[in-house]
Amino acid sequence: MSDPAHTRVLTEARRAPEVLGLLAVCGALAVLVNYKPIYALGLALVILGLGVYTASPFVVVAAAIPGTLLVSRIGGSTNDSNLSVSDLLLLVSTCAALPYMRLRESPALRKILGAMTIYEGTLLLTVALNPYRANVIEWVHEMFLFGGSLIVGFAVARHGHARRALATFVGGSLLIAAATCVVAVATHFRPVFLAGGLNKNFIGTMLMFAFLVVLANPDWVGWTGRWRVPAMILLLLGILGAQSRQAMIGCAVAVVVVSLCGGGSGRRSRIVILGLIPIAIGATLSIVSEFSSSNHLNSVYVRLSAYSQSLQVWHISPWLGVGLRWWYTARFPNSFQPPNAEFEMLTSAGMIGLAAFLYLQGRTLLELWLLPRRFAVLAFTAVLVRLVEGQFDIFWVTASSAIPLLLAGLALGEHSRSLTMRAVASSGFPPDEFRPESSTVSHFPRTYEISPLA
Repeated sequence: MSDPAHTRVLTEARRAPEVLGLLAVCGALAVLVNYKPIYALGLALVILGLGVYTASPFVVVAAAIPGTLLVSRIGGSTNDSNLSVSDLLLLVSTCAALPYMRLRESPALRKILGAMTIYEGTLLLTVALNPYRANVIEWVHEMFLFGGSLIVGFAVARHGHARRALATFVGGSLLIAAATCVVAVATHFRPVFLAGGLNKNFIGTMLMFAFLVVLANPDWVGWTGRWRVPAMILLLLGILGAQSRQAMIGCAVAVVVVSLCGGGSGRRSRIVILGLIPIAIGATLSIVSEFSSSNHLNSVYVRLSAYSQSLQVWHISPWLGVGLRWWYTARFPNSFQPPNAEFEMLTSAGMIGLAAFLYLQGRTLLELWLLPRRFAVLAFTAVLVRLVEGQFDIFWVTASSAIPLLLAGLALGEHSRSLTMRAVASSGFPPDEFRPESSTVSHFPRTYEISPLA
């Protein structure tokens, strides 16, 4: 038998590195509080995040989905490299999701990421031709907006957390919709701007995607109850209150596609189609009013002017473009981000970049369309609606570009999960990840605990 005192000494000795590390962190925080409080806060948040990731990693991974509603800038709005909160969360969530990736299980995801690799490789040509800081930053930014969003969505759904992640996103969107309605009434129905950098176009876009999620409600989400109809009505009222015309158009496209694909039926379909009528009327009247207006500074004329100026910039370098985020540089008299996806690609990366962009979007839509319908409806519609909306507004922009790809990643992850569950049921030997808590399958040689599909 070993000496108890000796054993206690060995145990305490093993804990010495942990104690020393804790003391070092506390000392660093104490120094930073006196020197730079903001750095101390940042270090504390990093430590908190590592602790949460150790205890429950998918809390960190899934944070990017509701985090798309947070667009406040970190470090001010004038620096060409500043991040939004949603960008930071997506970066952290992508890194946290990488250990949980199962690319071999999803050929569709592999093909989409392969198309993204071709697109990013093509953009390297314009990055090399136009060497400046904002160009490189945007190249990395688009990689995370597209590929990172898919990876995060896939990992979250593949491990059974899609429903909770979507619930937090829709819940946050409902709060924004309610606040939008209140502010719209208080300001006599002027365009709404909320605290935290929430402008009318961002509000409309996020409420549109929340509306799509509640409308499609695939069986792997499986929401039940009567709350969905009032929720959709509130989201539609929020879109109308925000007066985001591109979101109104996107909503109309979403309703048509989901209805044609059989994603809605019965009373729910009738209600959303009725809700489509005031949206279509509101968007049409608003556009007609601005076209007939003598004010040439309204959004319609500003967009038409931007298209003309974009063509002038494109003519400078028609094949490879003048560089990503060229509007952050002082090389041109016009400093605006083109309010159209194709014009943005033409000016930034030229004809070659536009061709790569169209290939990326087309391949993504094709792979999502080829999924089984219960997974395809939400994913395909989300990406299509964002592309349609991008014809009337800036395309590569923080959370507005991330959320449709997060939804697509969730559908791909649920598809992979369903295939794995089917293989598990046929083999009779489920892995540990499918044993958590929900339902008991007793026809195996032994009794195993596996999670349901939804």
